[in-house]
This record gives sequence, structure tokens and C-alpha cells, in this order.
Amino acid sequence: MSKLLDKANSKENREAFLNRISKKAGRPRHQVKEFKPLNDLPDKVLINKSNDELLEIAKENSESVNAKVIIKKKDELAKFLKEYIEKIEAKKLMLPSFGDEKWENFHLKEWLNNSGAEKVDYWTNDLSRMENENLANDADIAIGFADYLIANTGTITVTVSPEQGRGFNFLPTHYLALVPKSGLVPSTRVAVENYEKRLG
Repeated sequence: MSKLLDKANSKENREAFLNRISKKAGRPRHQVKEFKPLNDLPDKVLINKSNDELLEIAKENSESVNAKVIIKKKDELAKFLKEYIEKIEAKKLMLPSFGDEKWENFHLKEWLNNSGAEKVDYWTNDLSRMENENLANDADIAIGFADYLIANTGTITVTVSPEQGRGFNFLPTHYLALVPKSGLVPSTRVAVENYEKRLG
């Protein structure tokens, strides 16, 4: 039976079948033309805005996706995070397992030992995916790192890594992303171009 199916699904049979349909429909088979954009809007979205203007736009647009952009200086961040954890009465905290340097960049190395949460778990490559996801699912809040804050959508982009997996952002009750001001971009297109440069 499988040989019969393989023969039926062969390239020659597929082509013959598609040619018959095309002939019956009275139109040529291959109608794909070179893509020509209708306009250059994606290249120009918010391109002339200053960083301060982009930040205000990001704040406004984040509300439409049930998120909130909060601006804090590095020196204020540890105090803010501790107070925020207390405010939402979070007992279980989930953190990515990045090294000290990443936390130090945000002046949070000392905060790691004094976060205000009763229990702190780390998303780590030492645990299985299921174990990490179970910890994340039980967490009241996850605090992690995002690459970009996109002004025209009010959303963030996050790179999945062994230290901060896919479920890290979605499974906890609350999620708080730390984004450096240098990560503020006008549009998704700019974020994608930046990723391509990093990977290229």
C-alpha cells in the first residue's frame, strides 16, 4: 500500500494533476510574480521620532496590550523590584540563570540575595524542560531580560536561551521584563534587522 501511495504522490503525478486543474480552470499554472511592496511604510514607521518620543509612544501603546512600561534608573531598580514583589504579594520568584555580569549591568547583583520573595527558582539548563516549566508555572512572578521594546506596538521581544526558556515569559502569574534604554526601537522591522546583524 505504501508503494502505491508513494507512486501516487510522486512529483510527476503531482505536476500532471496540477496541470489538469489549471487547464480545466482556463488559467496558467504559475502566476507568481516578483513581489513589489505597495509602499515603504514599514521602513518609515516612527523613524523620525526622538528616543523620548518613542518612549512615550511605547508607554501609550503598551496599555492596549495590557502591559505597562515603567521607567527606572539602574540605581532605583533593586528598590523598585523589591517593592513591586511586596505590592503584588509574590511569594515565588522565577529568574533566568544568567551570570553575574548580566545582573551587574542592571545593578542587581546584590538584589539577587535580597529580592523580597520567599522562594527563588532559576530557569536553568541543569533541569529538564518540564521541570523548568513546572517551576515557572508555580511562580507568582518571573523577572527576566528582553532585547527590545517596540514603540509602535508597545511590546517586547525576548530571545529564548538555555538561561531563559520559552515558558519563562508565559507561565508565571506575572512577568516583568528588564529592557535597557538602548533596546528601544521604533518598529518590529528594526528589531528584526538588529537580530539579523547580531546573527549574521
